[in-house]
Amino acid sequence: MEDKKYLNCPRSQLVRDNYLILNGVWDFAFDKENKGESLKYQNGFKKECDILVPFTYQTKMSGIGITGRCDYVWYQRKFSIKKEQDKKYLLHLEGADYVHKVFLNEQFVGSDRGAYHRHTYDLTPQLKDGDNLLVIKCEDDYSVEKPRGKQRSRDQNYECWYVDTTGLYKSVWLEIVNETYLEHVKMTPFLNEKKICFDLMIQGSNASAFEVNLMENNQVLEVFSQKIDKNEQSCCFEIKHQIEPWSVENPKLYELELLLKNKQGKIIDKVYSYVGFRHIEAKDGFIYLNGQKLYQKLVLDQGYWKDSSLTPPTIEALKEDIVLMKEFGFNGCRKHEKTEDERFLFYCDCLGYLLWEELPSFYKFSEESKKNYFYELPFVLRDNYNHPCIITWTLFNESWGVNQILNDKEQQDFVNEMYHFVKKYDPYRFAITNDGWVHTLSDIITIHHYCQDGDKLYSFYKDKELTMTQEVWTEHHNGAFAKGYKYNGQPVIISEFGGTAFIKNTHDGSWGYGVGVKDDKEYVERLTSLFKGIQRIDYVSGYCYTQVSDVEQEVNGLLNHDHKPKIDPQLLKKVQ
Repeated sequence: MEDKKYLNCPRSQLVRDNYLILNGVWDFAFDKENKGESLKYQNGFKKECDILVPFTYQTKMSGIGITGRCDYVWYQRKFSIKKEQDKKYLLHLEGADYVHKVFLNEQFVGSDRGAYHRHTYDLTPQLKDGDNLLVIKCEDDYSVEKPRGKQRSRDQNYECWYVDTTGLYKSVWLEIVNETYLEHVKMTPFLNEKKICFDLMIQGSNASAFEVNLMENNQVLEVFSQKIDKNEQSCCFEIKHQIEPWSVENPKLYELELLLKNKQGKIIDKVYSYVGFRHIEAKDGFIYLNGQKLYQKLVLDQGYWKDSSLTPPTIEALKEDIVLMKEFGFNGCRKHEKTEDERFLFYCDCLGYLLWEELPSFYKFSEESKKNYFYELPFVLRDNYNHPCIITWTLFNESWGVNQILNDKEQQDFVNEMYHFVKKYDPYRFAITNDGWVHTLSDIITIHHYCQDGDKLYSFYKDKELTMTQEVWTEHHNGAFAKGYKYNGQPVIISEFGGTAFIKNTHDGSWGYGVGVKDDKEYVERLTSLFKGIQRIDYVSGYCYTQVSDVEQEVNGLLNHDHKPKIDPQLLKKVQ
């Protein structure tokens, strides 16, 4: 179901017919001394250079390619539109790192913070018929008290942290809606119960009915309808038709037309969406998808590209990575320290590619960090919830930002609070509090281990009881659980391993895990040993190999930094 209407719109799960993409060449200015506002840049400024949005100034694809730090930057562009009565004009920023302010026609529109969720502004009061001037200021810094993921916090790259991202790095677009419209729809399909539930957020006062057309191959299967008496409303509909489940092997999707109608029965809002019916659960220490035992063969995906950093060079590049990883034999990925362009999730939905979604880490535990993290978490859940490909939410990684979680009750309580928040919003997926080791509450117990010998990897973890009770793992300083927590029968996944590089690529500060391999033959032998070592551990429900591609100085990808395979994918697929 790779319909272009879902690919052309940056918000693939809630698509209307009427919108304007504002990506392209914008005016740009650095503002190192933060004098722009006092100099009235918000009213329009003399450009310093052009920038190609949505690529940040640090990337080559932006047309600038300067990696030096600048905490304040400005964007502006003109656009022309015919302003209609009884319409609203919504500006969407899919990703802006980190604080931003929006101005239209010399008037302040609004401001927000957070790099990993969608920001929306109603431009209607400031919008003019004809030409309009849109100005956006972005502010960023090296703070480690905000979610920053793999962005470096110093002037040079180090270890597994890369060039930072400042400003607009995802799409900017304008959506035209009626005065009454569906602001957000949370959809929860139930495969076993054969029903679908909707939580609606409606703006405006003219809606009297909510109607759903459930469709297959452009044919309407069923029509559901619910009266509307408030702006936040929930409703569930039973499905009479036979429903085909969404799975890795057969990623069946059904299209939806979501309609708001007024008292006269006239359609006042129409939105296109889609749904996949699937049931994920854990029982007896294993994971089941639609009642069948699921062995997850994941790959760590950092979502970086050579000349565009966190922004995919094209939308097609998102699909190409998934297709290649499936050719290597993987059935999903752990999207690491990043929330990806939503069209990546659309491709995952269409291609049957499992996804672990992960909120990027902060690196210093403080009240400010907690505030910034919890501010963004609800939006990340909201933006991504409807995608059937997501089966796991990962909240923290390797104790980053909560590095005293082993013994510190305050840090334990905080991650548990986040866990409970996620499970309240989404009780139908797994949540992991601290991926890799030292778990508190967690639906899956995960292990990170970069041993480069499959037999040793097997020997470390073959004894489940020992693995779950050891306070110290071989080559790691901590075991599976924080103090006061113990194993309760959860599934176990080795969620990072491998990271093997070629010796020829490890020079001038570039690196992989362990001693590199000398040629293709040794590379395949090493990976075969590692995969088979994990496959021998009978209680393990899957693994996640590091990683999809090389990223800057980290050269341990299956693909190089240009996202081209280093070996024939079929050689690894046979092992998997």
